Amino acid sequence: MSSFFSAKNWNRVFLYLLFIFSTFSIAGIDASISILYLLTMISWIEFRQFSQLENPFLWAILFYMAAAVLSGLLNAYETEHLLALRTNWRLLLPLLIAGIMVDIDEENLLWIFFGFVALISIYGIIQYFTGADWFRPADQSFATPYLSGANGENTVFHAKGNFTHHLTYGGFLLLCFPLLASLIFCSDWNPFTRLIAGAITILILLAIGASLGRSIWLGTAVAGTILLFRLSPKIMLALTILVLAGGTYLYTQFSEPSFEIRTPTNRVEVIQQRFISGFMLKANQDRILMWETGIAAIKDHFWLGIGYNNDAKVMPKYRDLIKERTGHRFNNNAATGVHNIYLQTWINYGLLGFLAYLSILFIFLAQSISTLFQTTRFSYENSILWGSIAGVCGFMVAGFFENNFRDGEVQAMLLILMGLNLRQIQKMKERIF
Repeated sequence: MSSFFSAKNWNRVFLYLLFIFSTFSIAGIDASISILYLLTMISWIEFRQFSQLENPFLWAILFYMAAAVLSGLLNAYETEHLLALRTNWRLLLPLLIAGIMVDIDEENLLWIFFGFVALISIYGIIQYFTGADWFRPADQSFATPYLSGANGENTVFHAKGNFTHHLTYGGFLLLCFPLLASLIFCSDWNPFTRLIAGAITILILLAIGASLGRSIWLGTAVAGTILLFRLSPKIMLALTILVLAGGTYLYTQFSEPSFEIRTPTNRVEVIQQRFISGFMLKANQDRILMWETGIAAIKDHFWLGIGYNNDAKVMPKYRDLIKERTGHRFNNNAATGVHNIYLQTWINYGLLGFLAYLSILFIFLAQSISTLFQTTRFSYENSILWGSIAGVCGFMVAGFFENNFRDGEVQAMLLILMGLNLRQIQKMKERIF
């Protein structure tokens, strides 16, 4: 009976819950992480085992968290500097996951997770056509129509799953996609299992398309390209030819003066127009001018930033300068940020915070890539490493156009992916020594 209530069993329960809740509930995510933190702390106190203290990834995370707090302490604005930890408190999760998964059946955990990912992908596809928001009261629905066509039947919606924003939903799936796509080629799995992985991957891709998030599409394309490079340089050559052909098609669309005012007549044309608009400066003027305000703010707050959650207080004056010069009216308020995680991090936490954020990502990638050479091609460990590397790279590219790192759901999925990866790194070290 005592073993039933052991820390290992509780870790197992709440790790499973974390993976399941990550697909639809931020409250469930945070509750699961909090309990895993508590259990890990108790274990550390009881057994005095601090196995990750020498890992530079840990110190990069602590450096980032410290930089966020120090920015609030030292900059010129009044701020609740300790609240900066509110968006960063989950960051130690990968190290916890790597340790807990020693006693977990990884593949069983992943397949339960993939089942829930398949369900929210199907839900998102349904939302694209119907705007369904089944898990909220009608008066609290987050259904967001994108554009109406020639008649009511052609109305489409941003897919959001059970999240509140389509970029949150898309960012979550962006990180899931390369993990599953990589496992399609896992030589340790039988053909039927890989076929199921392929089917769920297709569902995820359709749901990513249904999100109508252009930054998500770009990040997914980058992740897919990295996975194709894993398979064959010849496939990469074929992809290059397709990109050139696609570029030619886009230029023909740009040459039509009516493109910007053309109303899509069906759902395929909605996606087509949404995609092409990503290459047009006029269609992205709002975001470009937000970046301009961010650069201006960085010049004035280069070292320390403006502190956590001070955007609504500090950034309006930079927007006012843009309004006076261009007459542009922004689509959202200054508190939403500048839709670029790199600029946003520098604005809030200064140069040290920016460098600390990059160090987390680059140390993770360096450790993953170096371990990749120790694995057997297309083995389970190799597949997880490739999927994680592709996912993080796609996430980094998408980050040029959004602040998804600060969305709790997306951040949790990123940390889960990193935790899976760290576990594979641990396994390879154990085999060596």
